[in-house]
Amino acid sequence: MKVEVIYRSADKIEDYDYHDAFIIIIDGKEVFSVSDGEPEDSNLSRDFSDCYNIPGLIERAYKAGEAGEDFEIVESDSDDI
Repeated sequence: MKVEVIYRSADKIEDYDYHDAFIIIIDGKEVFSVSDGEPEDSNLSRDFSDCYNIPGLIERAYKAGEAGEDFEIVESDSDDI
């Protein structure tokens, strides 16, 4: 299992009014994405709704380990999120 963790780059955060962003991609598929937004949208039912996916993602990682899959985490910054 290859897990890519992508953060909004420090070079671009000012362009987004200092709203940060965070994406997780597993085996090439985006599975988690959250970002700062307007205060009225910064709640679990809007900007952070992918938090509800965390239990399933943990279970997926556990099962991959149990099955003997390789597990790799790669972190990077991006100007494009």
